[in-house]
Amino acid sequence: MENIQNNAENLSESTSTKSPVDDLVNEKALKSIKIIEKLLKEMHKDIKELINLENLEKGTEAVKEKSMRITKICMALQSTLDHENGGIVAHHLDHLYKHIRYAVVRVRDEHDFSLLQSAEKVTAEINQGWQKIADSAAA
Repeated sequence: MENIQNNAENLSESTSTKSPVDDLVNEKALKSIKIIEKLLKEMHKDIKELINLENLEKGTEAVKEKSMRITKICMALQSTLDHENGGIVAHHLDHLYKHIRYAVVRVRDEHDFSLLQSAEKVTAEINQGWQKIADSAAA
């Protein structure tokens, strides 16, 4: 899943001479883009569901399970960032993912939902941006 943005750009470029390797690279990039798109959508859905669990008692298993799922998805997304070639975008995404993870840990450990609304907004924004990449890659 490395260099996903570069691969997405390659998908949108049409050349008259394509080799089987080009097709394979483009297919792999498109699969990577779709996987990340699905992970982002799932994380956003889970955060919204976690917000709805605020009225449950502290330490409830449902809150712990949802928090752990979000954390795992977020860590998987962080691991896809290309820090060498991703520049400021990768750097900012890394910080946003850390914010999401921190907000979720606060919910899990302290039953503090105060940061979760901002984590939901951040996730919604990342989803919108990624949707544009996915749409461009599919075209």
